[in-house]
Amino acid sequence: MRLIPLSVTAVLLLSGAAAQANTEAEGLAQVKAFTLEHNAALIAEAAKMAEAAATYRTIVQNAGGDYAAAWEANAAEITAAIEAMRAQWLAASNQYETIEGIVAGIPSTAKYDLILDAGNPGTEAEDVAEYDLTLPDGTVLQRPGSLFHTITEPLFWGTDAAHVKLAVDLNGDGLTGAGEALFDADLAQGAAAAMVQWATALEADMAAWEPNRDDAFTAVVTMTPTVGDYFGEWKESQFLGGEGAAFVAQSRLIDVLGIMGGCQRMYVAAIAPVVAPEDAALDGAITTGFEDLIALVDETREREAAGAIFSPEEADAIGGEAQDLAERIVAQVLQAAAKHGVEIKG
Repeated sequence: MRLIPLSVTAVLLLSGAAAQANTEAEGLAQVKAFTLEHNAALIAEAAKMAEAAATYRTIVQNAGGDYAAAWEANAAEITAAIEAMRAQWLAASNQYETIEGIVAGIPSTAKYDLILDAGNPGTEAEDVAEYDLTLPDGTVLQRPGSLFHTITEPLFWGTDAAHVKLAVDLNGDGLTGAGEALFDADLAQGAAAAMVQWATALEADMAAWEPNRDDAFTAVVTMTPTVGDYFGEWKESQFLGGEGAAFVAQSRLIDVLGIMGGCQRMYVAAIAPVVAPEDAALDGAITTGFEDLIALVDETREREAAGAIFSPEEADAIGGEAQDLAERIVAQVLQAAAKHGVEIKG
């Protein structure tokens, strides 16, 4: 039996959930409930990750901060803690990607996307994650970048060379392969705890969000055309032979399915009830556009999972096709927005 990633499952379940929305108000309420449901799961998975990180740090502390001594005395326990951190990272990430297309597109919650998933460090000129990270030893890292992809993923999978402490044989095959390393325990625990903190803050702001038409249209218009950027990240990732430190835990295409699925959900549940009664043809075109876009990403992901090797040129071509579909959708949604006096924010 083929295991379906969480983000894909959310897409497959979309039609049944959205079909229940007969009115705009019902659809908006469904989107909010869906987001809060996955936000709660995100917090729960991140909390488990933080527990594993705390266990790992305690082992290192008990060895006086000597990573080699900690490994020699507690190899099995350390391996279990790292495996748990990675497993919970994947679970938390998939929960977030399922709602990213909604969270990042709503003006009042967009800042959390930069902090949790997509923001740059303060050394960059734009899209900076506006927060500081305090570590258990009291060290404060100013504007360190997103918690998922700038900090924890490169840390847990050993692609953050600056914080690798010791190369070890984690899988017990007698070799020290890529990603088999002990890493900075203070950074691991601090970042994992911060993920719980900021996911909880997101939950509070999402609970306070009053769903409205302008935000729904804004989310779809803002997030749908980002698909081309994600394909660019996929092309540069290690899944296609690149050397990127992020997007190593799983294919970026899994994330894309979750993000575009969120955009599709917002349209079908909350916007289609506005568009369809007055312009069934336009609604049909937008609905088909989303179906085609997600089918393209899903097909590409299935080919990748089956062992297909994509050249950079092929990745660019598929990304270009996805971007064309996305831009067509956005143009049509903007047409609908104009008809209904919608203000696109941001």
